[in-house]
Amino acid sequence: MSGDKNGQNAQGTYWNELILCKVASCYVRRYRDRQAAWINYTGIFKATVSSGTIGAWVVWRDYALVWGVLLAAMQILDAIKEFLPETKNRRSASDFVSAVENMIIDARFEWYEISAGKYDANEIMTMWRRLAKLLNENEAKYFPDGLPADMARQKLAEAEAAAYFLKIYGASGAKHEGSRHEISASRGIR
Repeated sequence: MSGDKNGQNAQGTYWNELILCKVASCYVRRYRDRQAAWINYTGIFKATVSSGTIGAWVVWRDYALVWGVLLAAMQILDAIKEFLPETKNRRSASDFVSAVENMIIDARFEWYEISAGKYDANEIMTMWRRLAKLLNENEAKYFPDGLPADMARQKLAEAEAAAYFLKIYGASGAKHEGSRHEISASRGIR
């Protein structure tokens, strides 16, 4: 592709979408890991209470009510765990990350050809549109109600994506030509 302005703008648009996909993947991976930590803490609480309840009940009979309440809380957590958003969101996050990482593999291959000048601006914009739609469809599929915005997680995801692009391409993946990668209040990463 020649060095024309439209071709450069199209390349920049595609590059920004590739960065956005990686930021989204990093953000949701961190979200998933946080959900997993909550689930693990809940599991540790349940294991501790169930193991310690019987022994403690015998030793501290005066506090039988406390242990009874803890045991009841554990039983309730066990009964409702599949209905808690953390469990559902963890599965959705894992599936989302897998889908987006597969998109990134294809997009990196396309980027190689785009950066080599094999496509004109219209062809690049067609590829960009397909990539942007895939990201949007995956967000809608796995997080129809959106994700909670977390600016600290966002900054970590952007830094992780920048490190990824620096390692792979020698370019930081930082915001290109004023692009902006933020969490959308309505749905997921945008």
